[in-house]
This record gives sequence, structure tokens and C-alpha cells, in this order.
Amino acid sequence: MANPREQNRLHSLLSLLEKDPNDSFIKYGIALEYLSIKDYSKAEEYLKLLLQNDPDYVPAYMQYAQMKANQNKIDEAKDLFKKGIAAAQKTGDKHAAKEMEEFLDELE
Repeated sequence: MANPREQNRLHSLLSLLEKDPNDSFIKYGIALEYLSIKDYSKAEEYLKLLLQNDPDYVPAYMQYAQMKANQNKIDEAKDLFKKGIAAAQKTGDKHAAKEMEEFLDELE
């Protein structure tokens, strides 16, 4: 269960999202908060929503893929890393692409 500080952060982020429902950074922050309290279904909900609306949001692929790998859902993790690498290459984020390639290599 979330501690009061985590609950406050999450509540603040959810309030901000109500004001600006298209803000990818806020959705990412909400997903990270859910990850930190181990509410993986809610984290996945926000990561999916984020990537549907902003498919080039590279950090979301990394977090989502790592979450799937930690859940031993290796095929899903690999697929997310591959999509993340493509998004990183598209946006010119060579560092993120290389980092995800390394994670992908470890899974294969």
C-alpha cells in the first residue's frame, strides 16, 4: 500500500491529468507512481494510454518492458523493447536505443 507521501504525489498527478488529459509527462509520472507502489495493473493502464496517444514517448517503452520482464512475461518485454528501440531511433535518441538493445540482448 502507498504511504501518505506517495498517495499525495499520485493524487497531485491525477489532478494535473484532469486539467490536461493529453500531457504525456503527467501520464508517465502516474505510471511510475503506480510502479513504485507495485500496482502493476494501474501502471500498465497508464503506460498503454500514454503510448496509444504518444507512440514516440521513448521512456515509457523502457519502463513498460522492464515491468513485463520482471513479471517474467519475456515475449511481451521483448516486443516492447523492439518498439521502444524503433521509437528511439525515429526520435534520434541513440542512448535510449542502445540501452534497450542491451536489455533485449539479455532477454534473448
